[in-house]
Amino acid sequence: MRSALDCRKVPPLRCRINADPIFRLEFDSHDGPCVLISFALLVPPVNLLISEEKKETGSIRPKKMVVPNNEFERIEALHRCNILDTAPEDTFDELVLLAAQICGAPIALITLVDANRQWFKSKLGLTVDEIPRGSSFCEHTIQCPGLFAIRDALEDGRFSNNPLVSAEPKIRSYAGVPLITAEGFAVGTLCVMSPVPKLLTKDQIRALEILGRQVSRWIALRHSSSRMGAAAGAAVSANIGKVERASQASYTNRPIQTLTTPAPESLANTSRAFLLRRLALAVRRDEIEVHFQPKIELASRRVTGFEALVRWMHPELGLILPQEFIPIAEQEATQIEAITLCVLKQTVQQACVRGWVERGLHVAVNLSAPSLQNGRLPSLILGILESWNFPARHLILEITESAFMSDFSLARATLNHLREIGVSLSVDDYGTGYSSLAYLKELPLQELKIDRGFVTNIQRRERDLAIVRATVELAHKLGMTVVAEGVEDMATLETLDGIGCDGAQGYAIARPMRAEELTEWLECRYLF
Repeated sequence: MRSALDCRKVPPLRCRINADPIFRLEFDSHDGPCVLISFALLVPPVNLLISEEKKETGSIRPKKMVVPNNEFERIEALHRCNILDTAPEDTFDELVLLAAQICGAPIALITLVDANRQWFKSKLGLTVDEIPRGSSFCEHTIQCPGLFAIRDALEDGRFSNNPLVSAEPKIRSYAGVPLITAEGFAVGTLCVMSPVPKLLTKDQIRALEILGRQVSRWIALRHSSSRMGAAAGAAVSANIGKVERASQASYTNRPIQTLTTPAPESLANTSRAFLLRRLALAVRRDEIEVHFQPKIELASRRVTGFEALVRWMHPELGLILPQEFIPIAEQEATQIEAITLCVLKQTVQQACVRGWVERGLHVAVNLSAPSLQNGRLPSLILGILESWNFPARHLILEITESAFMSDFSLARATLNHLREIGVSLSVDDYGTGYSSLAYLKELPLQELKIDRGFVTNIQRRERDLAIVRATVELAHKLGMTVVAEGVEDMATLETLDGIGCDGAQGYAIARPMRAEELTEWLECRYLF
């Protein structure tokens, strides 16, 4: 049977709409009926036709695009999300990276479609932050009930003026799904693009739809109700369920009922105590997990160790990233201490059990700002190391710049004590906090990690490259090694090596993974 997605061989196509809300696009072949694509309906069934002239482009769309009659309300809904022109966020960046990897695309975006522009909340493979709305692919995606796909943009007149098509990166193929708010408005898209003509496979389409729903969920919960606040009580939990069902319903049937969410200040007042208790329970129930991201030495390309990254596997909410719950845990000294020690215990255990120590590999664990104000911390860490007979020299403790500022004298005393134990100390996310040469001079630091915000664009921005180069030179003169975070491509890795950076960490090397996955990866990639 011919490929169901080979539009070049498909005669004029007609949709056959079943009684249930599932859109099935079929054509007849010599081998019998073949499904080209199917997806859940968001709008009432309509007769659709893909004409002969459009089959060559692989454009999957209604013959006449349905223009929303509630554009004013849609723009208002977008602005209520309070997400336009905000800083990058790891949650969205990781979903974009996942979409790109699954779909085999060098470019992936989370876009928000405003009145006259399309702005990129998260981007991979592009340098621009926005483009005009009129010629954009996503202008069409937000008007579609599901996937909108273009096999070859050069053969589609609608996109000839798109700056991403006519100039670098010269996009040829596109696939995107709409991002649906709780009220049912399509405020943007999750999309992937490529400079070669192609269409996604059925599995890739399904994955993109799932990731799109996750992005929609994060947008809906981002400011009005966090995932964690939503778990605070029955009423809020019910609301989370509504948001989940609304996101799912956006791919199955419109219109959906307008939903409401609690005010942020209400959630903050009612959920803090609950959440702290739930976090304590999570530690006891082994819901706190550790993933590991490899680090390499640039000169030799050898794997030198791993950073331990905490995750909360909530039984109802699923994977919860640290930026969502660590700030809340830091409000309670005993809570952040429990999580820190839990991560350290798991990290040391895995390093011993899996033979990382014998291979000379180190492990790095993050310390929060409140941890440095805890006078008991050094003795607690020493107790864990001794219980596993773990060499202190194989442990690196990473501290952000802001952690030094609340009580510099106490932080310095804690770090000096930790250094006496034999562990190494690293400044994490250097350049994003209170960058000061004073603490570099006075604190017993061995490593400096340059924040990804400076590393990502060193191929395109001379100022970023100059800052990174100067930081490397300064750190070396102070006797410190330098690790670059957020290295997402080999060109950046080579540039870092060329300016004398010592180490690198990022998706160009490997994503964070569980210990069992890391063991398999390490066997194949000890030399990167």
